[in-house]
Amino acid sequence: MKTAYDSRNGHIDALKGAGILLVVFGHLIERPSGQSPLLQTLYVDIYSFHMPLFVFLSGIFAREVLKSRDYQKIVWTLFFPLVVFQCIYIATGRLTAWQSYSPFTPYWLLWFIASLIGWRILLPLFASPIGLAVALGGAVLVGYDDGVGYALSASRTIYFLPFFVLGHLYGLPLVALARRHRPAFFLLFAVTMLAVTLWWWHGLDGSMLTGSHDFASAPPSEDYPALARLLVLALSLAALLGFCALIPAASVPLEWLGKRSLSIYLLHGLAVMLLIGAGAANLVPQALLLPVLAALAVLISSAAALLDGPMRRLFSPPAEASGLVELIVDRRRSR
Repeated sequence: MKTAYDSRNGHIDALKGAGILLVVFGHLIERPSGQSPLLQTLYVDIYSFHMPLFVFLSGIFAREVLKSRDYQKIVWTLFFPLVVFQCIYIATGRLTAWQSYSPFTPYWLLWFIASLIGWRILLPLFASPIGLAVALGGAVLVGYDDGVGYALSASRTIYFLPFFVLGHLYGLPLVALARRHRPAFFLLFAVTMLAVTLWWWHGLDGSMLTGSHDFASAPPSEDYPALARLLVLALSLAALLGFCALIPAASVPLEWLGKRSLSIYLLHGLAVMLLIGAGAANLVPQALLLPVLAALAVLISSAAALLDGPMRRLFSPPAEASGLVELIVDRRRSR
């Protein structure tokens, strides 16, 4: 079933734009949230669906059959940026005393790029309803293996794979369904956020929403961890579909950001590390912290989006190399 689309979809771009704003805002409040119950609640609610949303949307445009040019694009637009920014983030982390990572563990937010490479390559094996069921089973069962963790972003790749496959198979129809029944999906989003918040208040470990922890280190439930993880995945799906109804089908600013979301994703963490690491959040009165950080998220996202052009030129396959690959493939087919 081929669901890769060459034409742009304005609503999908707007969703990506809204999603990347949540990513930037979530990273900005990650450390300051420890001193604010409101920010902590927002942080948990955002993390319950914003990365599943991004994975889901990424799956919509993924190709089920990978050709030579697709592998080349994966190398140039994902693998090379991952290597380059891994070095940059490790250096910035030491400068700001942010976090310490192994060179073979994607630094902080770079896990998504590493996992995206994995999802793109794995998709041909899972692009079917049966494959989706297998991916879902893997996302639940991987919680029992404490050997799968941060290294190479393995745990997150497995945990979020069902959202990628679901987006590829049924993404556009599900988004269209949310648009057609907006009031119902508004209500679904509100109820889901309430459920996540109440569960967190009554013992849900927020770190398990990242998909990087096993049941021993962050159990969603002491007695029924697998069932609880399945429920968390269901809540994430409900929230992301509800969010699709919240975002208007046409929004020029959000579409503009959405078309540049990958560059924003790669660059914004550096600004967050420099600002938050330097203690900028401590200079803002507690009552103003939320609106200030929200405005800062918009400013950082917009500034990073302006660098999308140079980023694309830097991490694009050379035209000569693309032509050479196609020529080799054509010659092999003609034999």
